[in-house]
Amino acid sequence: MTPYRALVIGATGEVGGALVRELAASPACAGIVALTRRKVDALQALPKLVAHVVPFEALEARTAELGAGCDVAFCTMGVGQPRKMPFAEVRKVDVDYAGAFARGAAAAGVRHVSLLSSVGANAASRNPYIRIKGDAEHVVAAAGITRTSLFRPSLLVTREIRYGLQDRITQALFPILAPLLPSRYHQIRVEDLGRAMRVNAERPGQPGTEILEYRDFIQLLRAS
Repeated sequence: MTPYRALVIGATGEVGGALVRELAASPACAGIVALTRRKVDALQALPKLVAHVVPFEALEARTAELGAGCDVAFCTMGVGQPRKMPFAEVRKVDVDYAGAFARGAAAAGVRHVSLLSSVGANAASRNPYIRIKGDAEHVVAAAGITRTSLFRPSLLVTREIRYGLQDRITQALFPILAPLLPSRYHQIRVEDLGRAMRVNAERPGQPGTEILEYRDFIQLLRAS
């Protein structure tokens, strides 16, 4: 494919970290621009990646400026433990900042944006977390970028236990229960999801909004 430049927010998270490593290793990716709240030395060591510390209060304007020349954008930003944060703060990160990033990316000329969402995302849901994810999908899709990809994973499997005993129990039991559930609820490793996001950006796609769930992730991984 034609070489492309990628714009990423959320590169310090588990999925975002896996994604930027995929992009850095891809011959098709000519460069990566990462937007962060603070300096992260590990990002500076990745080839082809330039990280910029930006104030998120000015995220839309800074994204439009720093994203100039980028072809694709990825938003993997999110709150790791939303139950431990005030609802308004979770919404600010997942909805307000995601929308500002998408609008800035559109102004920069980005043609394809991918959003890390969640299984079951629905703006009309009674579940606050699921409703927030649905709202995030809406604001990103409404930014006016030609192609929008909404990734809806269920349980994210990480190498290290991030959130204590509850996370340990969930990651241990979920693979046992998952075969009894619809495929969209199956777990996926963060490394595999990052690869699926990269592969999807590198394949031709139709204008408009697409929703990708577990079966789609597997198809992308097989294609890679």
